[in-house]
Amino acid sequence: ILTSFLKNRRTGEYIVKQDGTLFTLENDELLVTVARRGAELTRIYDKKADREVLWCAEPSVWNRHAPVLFPFVGKCYEGAYVHDGKEYGMTPHGFARDMDFEPLLCDMDECWFRLKDTPETYEKYPFHFEVEIGHRLEGRTIEVMWKVANRDSGEMLFMMGGHPAFQVPEGKNIYDFTFEFNRRGCREGQFTDCLHYLAPNANGYEKEELQGNLKLSEGRVPLTKGFFDTALTYMFDEAQVSSVSLMVDGSPYVTLECSDFPYLGIWTMEATHPFVCLEPWYGICASDGYKGELKDRRGIISLPGWENWQKSYQIRVE
Repeated sequence: ILTSFLKNRRTGEYIVKQDGTLFTLENDELLVTVARRGAELTRIYDKKADREVLWCAEPSVWNRHAPVLFPFVGKCYEGAYVHDGKEYGMTPHGFARDMDFEPLLCDMDECWFRLKDTPETYEKYPFHFEVEIGHRLEGRTIEVMWKVANRDSGEMLFMMGGHPAFQVPEGKNIYDFTFEFNRRGCREGQFTDCLHYLAPNANGYEKEELQGNLKLSEGRVPLTKGFFDTALTYMFDEAQVSSVSLMVDGSPYVTLECSDFPYLGIWTMEATHPFVCLEPWYGICASDGYKGELKDRRGIISLPGWENWQKSYQIRVE
């Protein structure tokens, strides 16, 4: 059994956290767990309401909870991308979600994990990097924090995204959800009548002909049957959305704060309807037919040599 010793950042003492594969954050409101595998948020239990908020990762439906997407968001066209004239293979959403991160610091309200490049990652992603993923619990809010460091003198190209899946409350289904969007730059109480979205085709590539406008009423739109027939995934671009809430019976259930994120994805498996994903992204899937250089791909981040990049988003259980 793997045992992990972590340093409590308040007391300076070293502590043992379970078997080294799953770490717990807890206060009077919530119990949260984070896995070493993929530095993935794996549980949000609402003590006050006595219910699970995060999807349980049932293998027969979808075996993930809230994977971290790095170094790509979505698919590369035909599973490959080109960098400096050379083609590399890449799985959807990159490889970080399937790798073990190194535990760093952890206590009852915050934990951090780190992933470094390896010879194996370098073969498919030719950059030297360090990625740190943190989770901080405060009241009824979980802050998810990302730090990316370029460990070489050349430019580093990457994307990064979140993919949390929120479980439908007991006795409900996804058609009991209503989305409420707050738009960037709008004051409280102001609403827009529509949001522009991009959408992927059945193969998972962004297709220009599928983009459109989602009509809202006072910032809201119900999740009705056939909602995802219009777009398999709604990908709101141009940093339009600063936050989005899932509403149940007219009240917020959970809210995702993603101010300044260039993209927000919304997805579910409508045939089984057990959860809805609210996905803050720095990056987006490849356009259908795109075989150009990685540096020219929509949504790519360019990080200069030896520089650092960091962002965060928040999940608030209402």
